[in-house]
Amino acid sequence: RGGAGRGGGGGGGSGGGGGGGDSPSGGCPQEANLEEPQQFDAMLAARASARKDVVITILGPTSGTRAIKMEEEVGEAFVLNLLSTLASVGVTNTLPITTHLKLPSHPGNNLCLTRLRPRGVCCAYSGVGMGVVHQGAPGRSWTVEETHPYMLFLQRWWLTGQAVWRGYSVLSLDTDLHLSTNPLAMLRAPPYSTFDALMQLDSAWAVQGDSEGQVPTDERGQHVNVVPCRRRLLAPSAAVDAHGCACGAVPAPLLNTGFVYVRAAAAAGATSLPQLIFNRSVAKIMHRLARPPNHDAKGAVDPHAVWAQDVVNEVASEMASLHPGVSAAGRRCHKRDSACSPRPLSAQDARDAKRRWWLPRLPHSVWLATHRRTAAGAEACDAADASRRAPNDLQLVAWTSLVA
Repeated sequence: RGGAGRGGGGGGGSGGGGGGGDSPSGGCPQEANLEEPQQFDAMLAARASARKDVVITILGPTSGTRAIKMEEEVGEAFVLNLLSTLASVGVTNTLPITTHLKLPSHPGNNLCLTRLRPRGVCCAYSGVGMGVVHQGAPGRSWTVEETHPYMLFLQRWWLTGQAVWRGYSVLSLDTDLHLSTNPLAMLRAPPYSTFDALMQLDSAWAVQGDSEGQVPTDERGQHVNVVPCRRRLLAPSAAVDAHGCACGAVPAPLLNTGFVYVRAAAAAGATSLPQLIFNRSVAKIMHRLARPPNHDAKGAVDPHAVWAQDVVNEVASEMASLHPGVSAAGRRCHKRDSACSPRPLSAQDARDAKRRWWLPRLPHSVWLATHRRTAAGAEACDAADASRRAPNDLQLVAWTSLVA
């Protein structure tokens, strides 16, 4: 199961020990190279909580036209601020990771060792894929080099896949998030506790209203998707309603990877469907970097196919499936779902489809919207639906089932 809601929360600091609550189980191992399996295992064992949750964030030097340029001091300050905020809400089972450029003469070659550890911050590092973007390597033709921000995200998703396979749950956070509560506690409670993977949305939050459609929320293209309740049409099963009261089909969302949580598989060493999102994303990026690049209509190199956020969206779209508990009559297309809307599209929907190059052609929408259950039983859901006619229900969560 995968879920995507309105992201939020907070958690994680840099020190501590003892493993109680959302604190690390041990100290800080001296060896921190995550590409060495024994060091990876020791680091996770020390930094994860007793529940085997670990909170990660990323730091590294960045360059290129797609980078937010900041001096090392500023990037470090963002990490320290995040860790401080997380600690203030009781979460210290954190592990900042930095890129290892594998360029010994570069001043930002390994910021874990040169900047964070001297500040007393427990961190680790990895340089997955750096060899394919070194000078003269094929990845350079994609306009990607060691300090390109795409390489930062590649480390995050590689670590996530590896850690989840080892039996750990991973919360990955951007350093510029505003956190006001313990995110791990939030993720352990309804409406999120039944989902195995959660991401925030870039836009298109699902809200309940009378007429199916889309409503702008600002002048920059942000919007909400309106979902009128059609429970009788959906004929939802108990399995569907386990994730909240099913409300109706919702357009395929644009996932944002600034707030990502992936629960561990039931048994360490087992491959879970959420884990596959990140394993496959890393594999696609590495494969593409080793071949000639894509070009846009004007002949310029188009690197979107190796941008981790786009590729995570691509893989999630490939794996997304409407829950089998939805009736045949409920297998329909939300009128603003460009993944399954009949062509020709409106000008706005055509622009959306072009931006989201990964969208498949589907016979019906595969995402559902649900609101929080306040009582047990389908009758309670029906009663709640009848009373929730406000234009903006903040409890709606968009979710889909995953298939291999």
